[in-house]
Amino acid sequence: MIGWHISIYRLRDEGTSPATAKSLEGKRLAVWQTGHGGLDWISDLVKEGKAIDLGGNGYPWRFTATAEHLMPRIVDSPPEANSTWIYEVSDVLTEKWEGKTVIDRAAVAECRPDEWLLVEAWDES
Repeated sequence: MIGWHISIYRLRDEGTSPATAKSLEGKRLAVWQTGHGGLDWISDLVKEGKAIDLGGNGYPWRFTATAEHLMPRIVDSPPEANSTWIYEVSDVLTEKWEGKTVIDRAAVAECRPDEWLLVEAWDES
């Protein structure tokens, strides 16, 4: 499959400052799978100055932005999300593979609007 596996996490330091490329993930807020253009929404936020590209090569690629800019875009339905994930016959699926979009609405509700979050995107091609 050509696409992305995207997760949004809280930061372990309570998100008082932007994440870095080395930041450790805290509680996961959302996870979903997309097709090829699945990072367009976060790239747009970077261009608008509402997110920071932390770099990476797709294994993973990381971004950071505040909850006020991320949550409205994902809470109802993440951009280009496959509600049921697609996989190839040759893919190795473990018990950790969820196979569907998951949003932890209770954890999202706990986020402050000015809280910095981490977006991690893994290339699935």
